[in-house]
Amino acid sequence: MNKQNKRGIAFVTALGLTALAFTSLAGCVAVNTDVSSNFPSTRSQVVVSPEQLSLNQFQFFGSHNSYKTALPAAVLEQLRQVNPQAAISLEYWHAPIDEQLDSGLRVLEFDVFYDPQQRLFELDGEFPVLHVQNLDTGSHCPNLRACMDSVVRWAEFNPNHEPIMISFNAKTDVIDRPGFIRPNAFDPVAWRALDALLRESLGQRVINPAQVLSPSGPIWPSLSQARGKMLLVLDEGPAKHMAYLAAVSKPALFANLPSDDPRAAIQIINNPLESAAEIAAAVKRGFLVRTRADADTLEARSGDTTRRDAAFASGAHFVSTDYYQAASHFNSAYQVGLPGGGAIRCNPKFATRRCKALTKSANLLPRK
Repeated sequence: MNKQNKRGIAFVTALGLTALAFTSLAGCVAVNTDVSSNFPSTRSQVVVSPEQLSLNQFQFFGSHNSYKTALPAAVLEQLRQVNPQAAISLEYWHAPIDEQLDSGLRVLEFDVFYDPQQRLFELDGEFPVLHVQNLDTGSHCPNLRACMDSVVRWAEFNPNHEPIMISFNAKTDVIDRPGFIRPNAFDPVAWRALDALLRESLGQRVINPAQVLSPSGPIWPSLSQARGKMLLVLDEGPAKHMAYLAAVSKPALFANLPSDDPRAAIQIINNPLESAAEIAAAVKRGFLVRTRADADTLEARSGDTTRRDAAFASGAHFVSTDYYQAASHFNSAYQVGLPGGGAIRCNPKFATRRCKALTKSANLLPRK
């Protein structure tokens, strides 16, 4: 058993009957206000190919906490004894990043800590990638650079791929228990280093906020223009968004900003049942939206597809799940994929007739 796993068991035991508070970070990012679009608008063009349709007329799916591996059995069993609910919520895992992309997933998510001196974790790199310090530490890629390298290697073998949306959580949550690692804050140096690492790793593959924003609202590239590209989103709260915005003058990451902010372009609205009207309004205004088909393993255990079906029907452009593979370990048939299969489909709430007609004639997208 490695040191991380031994430490995980020790800290689970030390918790006793005290419940851990696991928070789901949903958030914001920084964008310049002085911007102009690099993508010509398709709003008044005569569209004859699905490749000419703008990005917001499509729908994609992918994974939540894409890097995550399974909790070691001993850690999971200890956690069940002291905090059954936490154990339930953490019992999911993913295939390696390249296998997810091979399976058609075009939505990824990574949790990053800031450790410039590499003293907090037994991991290389200033941005370790893991879920919960001392407890849920397994990752297919130990640091952000390694994660981005995995994505880039896949992209190099698949240069015409559909656009990939990647969101990031900047982890600073403190578990106020003896011995638990206390994360570093993301200060201006950290935000600039994060932005620089992403630009260095992904290069010209990044669709920048400045390329999309315009006085009349976001102007999204066509599917053809977005092939081989990536959208980056900081999934955080207002305080971190403002800190990032202050630190980085020309951000690579999109912001999850209120609809009335002129810099708004991508919104993260995680619950398609409770927030259906909010998602519909954002989609109507031309924003891209990320939502979740499931959470905390609940849908997979019960087999309830209500939230999954609502996510796809909502018109959200990016639907995240923990179960693109069937949840057979729960004796459940629950599974998430685009209706009709494949990596991309027409958005059910946006230009449906035109998109379906064009994709059918071009035989581009799978259909029922």
